[in-house]
Amino acid sequence: MLLTNPFRPDPRVHEEAKVLVEAGYDVTILCWNRGENYPESEILDGIRVRRINIPSSYGTPGDFVKGIVKFYLASLNILKKEKFDIVHANDFDTLPLAIMLKKLHGWKVVYDAHDHYSSMIADVLPTLIPSIIFKLEKYLLKFTDARIAASKAIARELDTLPFEIVLNAKNLKDYTLTQAKVQQFRAKINPEGKFLIVYIGILKLWTPLPQIIQAVKKLPEVKLIVGGKGPHENEIIGMIKDAKNIEYVGWVNKKYIPLYTLASDLVVLPSNSAKLYTRVAVANKIMEGLAAGKPLIAGTNTEGGKIVRECNAGLLCDYGDVGCLVNSINKLMKDKELYKKYAKNARVCAEKKYNWNIMSDRLIRLYKSLK
Repeated sequence: MLLTNPFRPDPRVHEEAKVLVEAGYDVTILCWNRGENYPESEILDGIRVRRINIPSSYGTPGDFVKGIVKFYLASLNILKKEKFDIVHANDFDTLPLAIMLKKLHGWKVVYDAHDHYSSMIADVLPTLIPSIIFKLEKYLLKFTDARIAASKAIARELDTLPFEIVLNAKNLKDYTLTQAKVQQFRAKINPEGKFLIVYIGILKLWTPLPQIIQAVKKLPEVKLIVGGKGPHENEIIGMIKDAKNIEYVGWVNKKYIPLYTLASDLVVLPSNSAKLYTRVAVANKIMEGLAAGKPLIAGTNTEGGKIVRECNAGLLCDYGDVGCLVNSINKLMKDKELYKKYAKNARVCAEKKYNWNIMSDRLIRLYKSLK
């Protein structure tokens, strides 16, 4: 598996690699450590992790280009004596390297589109470059042997060849905890006993988080807990410092996310439908809400919103519409019957269609087809 982050671990890659190890595959993750404090090699859950240390900053296109060229060269050198059967390219930035390895060694290529890559980088690059990358991505897909996408919409955008859809669905065992444990944790993080919303993620101003903060400030009966780190951490903290009903808890280990979600009352993530990469993605929070059996507020005209509507598990709001968020949160807080219906539908939908057991079966079926 090829990866351009240091595998902290990367949640999607980690889950897929664990599934493959459990199915009897020998899995190595070769990843790019950009100067962070991680070991050069380690074994994690039976996965061999090898990190190539090439210092580089995040979010700076020039540094990324210089760094990824070095990563490619180092990877080619390291792998020239290795014997693998399959190379799994995670997102477009590893796809050219995977194709090179196929040409050099005859390894089969699995392409895993986590995001709509070209539109995701359009925020930081001139228009022409994302357009070229999109065309290159579609061209290189012709040389792959199998393809995975993290949503149906991403696969539709890359419609050159068939894709297996492997959503970032959750393991329902992680979201099946005793009521006593959940209530004890809820009492600890919400001693006020308010209607609770939890937002844990990367802290960026262009996510729905600022709008959620604005909405909760207008609802004194609601408490919002914010967790995570990110490039706009200081700005987010500044937005909530005077709000009595919003608490920032800092970085939250991913193993506690199921407990936080189960202890909450509602999952809120109205993604931006105006941006292609957020419109076609299905955010982790949507899958977490379904697994936890929580009503959701998702984005209108987004892939996540389609799933919430399909499951009849919540309400939809346009990105940026704080008034809709206020009204929707208020409605779900006060209409107990509607709340119960959406909560029940969410968990049932996860059990029937959107859970990691189903997704892992798809992954293994795809890998077996390559033999």
